[in-house]
Amino acid sequence: MHGKKLVYGMKGFNKILICCKQATYLHEKQREGKLRFFERMGLAIHLLYCSFCKLFIKQIEQLETCTKQYQQIQENKNKFSSSRKAELQKVLNEAMK
Repeated sequence: MHGKKLVYGMKGFNKILICCKQATYLHEKQREGKLRFFERMGLAIHLLYCSFCKLFIKQIEQLETCTKQYQQIQENKNKFSSSRKAELQKVLNEAMK
């Protein structure tokens, strides 16, 4: 009976050991905030021993940061101060005459 419990426990542990493909999927799921406890544990354990996935996740996070910064820059380019808007409106009004 004791041996069966040990085997059952190992099967549960094997569910925590995941491959790189599963790790990248779980990372995306984690970013959405939808990870269950055992999924979080599996991802954490995988990242302890897989330097490739650690690097991949770091690069994904850097890419996301750069993308957000780029979007902010683009949004700020399209914003004009009220005085600049007035100048542009004046030029447009004169051009329409």
